[in-house]
Amino acid sequence: MSEFLKKNRNVLSVSLLFLLAGAAISIWIRAWSININQETNNQNQNLIDVINQLEAENQILEADIDNLRSRITGQILTSAETDEYIARLRQELEQMQLVSGQTPVEGSGLLISISDNTAGAEAAKQLDPANYYPENYIIHDSNLRYLLNDIAYLADAVAINGQRIVDLSDIRCVGTVIIINSTRVAPPYEISLIGSPALLEGALQDSAQYLYLHNKNMPIKVSREEKLSLPAYTGAVLANHAQIAQ
Repeated sequence: MSEFLKKNRNVLSVSLLFLLAGAAISIWIRAWSININQETNNQNQNLIDVINQLEAENQILEADIDNLRSRITGQILTSAETDEYIARLRQELEQMQLVSGQTPVEGSGLLISISDNTAGAEAAKQLDPANYYPENYIIHDSNLRYLLNDIAYLADAVAINGQRIVDLSDIRCVGTVIIINSTRVAPPYEISLIGSPALLEGALQDSAQYLYLHNKNMPIKVSREEKLSLPAYTGAVLANHAQIAQ
C-alpha cells in the first residue's frame, strides 16, 4: 500500500505542475486581448498595468512550480536511500536538470554589460531635434538575441540580469520594455556566460552584433570572471506539439 501511495503522490505532483503551467499560458493569452482600438496613451497605460499584474501572478506560479519540483525530487531522493535502481534514476534526473538549466550553477566565464547610449541620444537630440530618433540609441530585444546567437553556443550556461536562458526562454520587446522569461529587465543588461573565458571572449570579438553595437557607441564592458553564479530556470517546461511516440 505504501508503494501505491508513493506512486500516486508522484502522479499528483506532476499533475499539479502541468496544471500550473497551463494556468501560466492562460494568463499570457489574456495579456494579448487588450483592446487595440483604445487611444495610444490609454493603451500604453493598460499595457503597463497588464505587465505589472502578469509579473505578480508569474512570481506566484514560478514559486509553486519550483515547490512542486522540489517535492518530486525529494520523493525520489527518499526512495533512492533503499533502492539502487531509483538511485540511478536520481543521477540521471540530476544530469538532465543540469543540462536543461533547472538547477543553479556556478563556474568561470565571461561577463558582458551592455547599456543604452544615453549620452549619444542627448547629444543628437540637442544637435538636430527634427531628425532625432530615440530608438537608435537603445538596446533592443533583437540585439540581445543576435549577440547570444554569436557566442552562447560556447557556454555551458547563460543568464541575463538574473534570468536563466534556456531553449524555451523568450526575449522580446513589449513597447519600450524588454521581457525575458515573462520578467521585465532594464539596462544595463548583464550577460553572464559560464564556459572558457578565452573562447567566449574570442567569439565575442568576432561577433557581427558586438561590432555593430560597438560602432553605435553603446557602452559595453567585458570581463573574465573566476566565479559566476547563475540561478535555475523557474519557468514552465511544456511540449506544445510533441508527444511520446507509441
